[in-house]
Amino acid sequence: MVTIPTRKTKIPNILGDWDDVRFFLAVAKTGSFSAAATQLNTKQTTVGRRIQALERRLGAKLFDRHRHGMEVTPAARGVLVQAESMMSNATAIERHLAGLDREMAGIVRIAATEGIAAHWLVPRLGVLRRTHPDIIVQVIAGDQVLDLATRQADLAIRFFRPTSNQLVAARVGQVNMSIFAAPSYIEHYGLPQKLEDMREHHVVDHTTLHSLPAMKPWSEVVERSTSVVLRTNSSYAAMEAVQTGYGISVFPDYIAKSSNLVAAPIDLKIVRDIWLVSHEETNKGARIRTVIDYVREQFRKDEREWFSTTPRSRSGGNSSIVAA
Repeated sequence: MVTIPTRKTKIPNILGDWDDVRFFLAVAKTGSFSAAATQLNTKQTTVGRRIQALERRLGAKLFDRHRHGMEVTPAARGVLVQAESMMSNATAIERHLAGLDREMAGIVRIAATEGIAAHWLVPRLGVLRRTHPDIIVQVIAGDQVLDLATRQADLAIRFFRPTSNQLVAARVGQVNMSIFAAPSYIEHYGLPQKLEDMREHHVVDHTTLHSLPAMKPWSEVVERSTSVVLRTNSSYAAMEAVQTGYGISVFPDYIAKSSNLVAAPIDLKIVRDIWLVSHEETNKGARIRTVIDYVREQFRKDEREWFSTTPRSRSGGNSSIVAA
């Protein structure tokens, strides 16, 4: 009697690429393809294509489009919790492996504000590049707070101390915020000498600052102003506007080192701490630890000149800030 072996039934891979779950969650959390693309550091078209492919494989519509963005459909809402659990487990494994990584090669992602990234961080990465040529630093510039737990970044330079007990934070300096104007603006409109003078000046409003409690004095200046000439969510765009004489705005004192902008002799009483933040599970990996130590050393070298609120001398109303 011939025994016919039982054929094993192949379990269909309905999900396909499990990475598609990451795209699904990003859209669900941000409410749009474009915001998800920014979070995932990819293109909006790529997000749309991955979602459409996942919908075809599942045979179900995952999102409904509304005026205010994308909403998870009732059918997809049932798998949202399981998808979040999958990603949580996947990122936990990734964090654990990153913490054990002894390779001195690969990508290390640093999240920083546009100002810190452009004016200070990037110009100081040259030595790191020469000493560790196989480490590729990816600088993610912007005001968004990236999630270190899901490895959107490996370390972050932030102006606030994190509350999560899984994040390791080291205070690496302070910055004072001042009102700045370009020489061309001062030539036409003068430089405000006291807070009351701001009512008469053209203001460039960096809108994302208003969400920060420490920036309340500046928010009040903007609210009282009768001449807000530009609003932008980009610190870089605000800087460019002020440099061309469009108006005046608030920036950290260190921008005087890389521009010809002039600080007004007005004390806004805005001092912000700078924190270097990493995740306790990933910051032991060799290349991540190397970059953390390198960036921290750069802060140590520049603390007095760049990141100290030691009183600075101002010689007259039309002079730049002089570092102590």
